[in-house]
Amino acid sequence: MQSKICRMWWASKEKGRGWSMFAWERVCHPKGMRGLGFRDLQLFNLALLGRQVWRILTYKDTLCYQVLSSKYFPSGDLFHPKSIDKPSYTWSSILAAAKALENGFGWQVSDRNNIDIL
Repeated sequence: MQSKICRMWWASKEKGRGWSMFAWERVCHPKGMRGLGFRDLQLFNLALLGRQVWRILTYKDTLCYQVLSSKYFPSGDLFHPKSIDKPSYTWSSILAAAKALENGFGWQVSDRNNIDIL
């Protein structure tokens, strides 16, 4: 997807090769940092999938949690699912985001009534 956006943005002809004026990383910087404000689609996708991981961990009474947990992690631990021969594309994506986020999660105890997930 990112290559198609690059091609559309920089190519002078429909099938011709274009001349890229900036590195893609610079194009993805915000406009205030001298970029064009494009999003890095892979990071954006990972962020959206990470939000779904958070929702699965937080809202255990939803239909989504019940369906996914019954098939993929019946023990209730999202980070240690059972092995499936052919998991769905959705589950594979959510699991990839969970593995990327697993090392970044932690607990912060602020008082006896409140524990924040970092």
